[in-house]
Amino acid sequence: MKFGLIGCGAIGASRASSLQNTDKASLLSVFDSDASRRNEFAAKYSAKAPSSYIEMLEDDDLDTVIVSTPPNLHREHCIAAFEAGKHVLCEKPLASSVEDCRAIVDAANASGKVLGTGYNYRFYPAVAKARELISEGAIGEIVNVKSFAGHPGGKEFTHQWVHDPEIMGGGALMDNGIHLADLLLHFLGSADETHGFSSDMIWNFGDSEDNGFILAKTPEGRIGTLQASWSDWTGYKFHLEITGTNGGIKIHYPPMMTVHITRPTGTAKKGKRRIYIFPLFQFKERLRSYLWTIEQSFIAEQTDFMQRARGLGGVGATGIDGLKAVELVNAAYRQRCTHEKAAKVAAAETSSRAAIG
Repeated sequence: MKFGLIGCGAIGASRASSLQNTDKASLLSVFDSDASRRNEFAAKYSAKAPSSYIEMLEDDDLDTVIVSTPPNLHREHCIAAFEAGKHVLCEKPLASSVEDCRAIVDAANASGKVLGTGYNYRFYPAVAKARELISEGAIGEIVNVKSFAGHPGGKEFTHQWVHDPEIMGGGALMDNGIHLADLLLHFLGSADETHGFSSDMIWNFGDSEDNGFILAKTPEGRIGTLQASWSDWTGYKFHLEITGTNGGIKIHYPPMMTVHITRPTGTAKKGKRRIYIFPLFQFKERLRSYLWTIEQSFIAEQTDFMQRARGLGGVGATGIDGLKAVELVNAAYRQRCTHEKAAKVAAAETSSRAAIG
């Protein structure tokens, strides 16, 4: 399968590198609005460097486009790719608004092409092991899922536009939190009730929260909790706990680890634990940094996507999955606005009563 890449930033660089190691995949062309960066990429990966993404999409040899631009541009680039008859793998979040996500999904359906959302955490070996244990019935029926992802945040931590809600559609919940939203729904199912809270007391980015919290419930009564943070001073971490009727699973990164806990029986105070570690990842990260892990997950995700493009099954996130994750976060944002409005009304009423008194 021949790929085109729109967006040659940091994630685009990892995508391009990972395509070199993805079986039966090749990078045919690249486009970035920065001409020097576009040409540098093209030279490095022996790819074409069309002067516009429209010119890229007119290439009949191109099968699939990876969209790796800022989220507020995803709608424009994805829809153009579908209208040109290409498959699309779009980086997370699928778009910066629910409306844009739905427009992208509708364009995919109209084209008959495959749309994937880049939730590469699904392909971390610790997550894949959890999925395997659950499918084997190792923990019974899932009851609840608790998740957390955090890093120190700050303007220097990533692209400046990540803190711009006009581009991202939100703050921490739409950044590292969107991966949690996807995994929460991946293991729980659809949520029909959502409550959300957020704060911006650390970095004061305005409408771009530095901490976001979601409490969600499925129609069957399963519960999920989520916290996305830009104020974890200990460094980047991600963990997810899945509780079932007959046991539980804990996923950690870093280091990459899955822990399976069985339900206690008789007088046992604790369930038995079995730990799955992935030493290759720890070793490679020491040699090549965390980017090695990201690229490995991209390779697995791209392989899965190509299988789905050929009509085969896969576990990668679809366009609908991308839409549902953004819907979950936006439901939390609406709840937040409701809470804030109620608090302001209550404060005004208290002030009014004090003035009358």
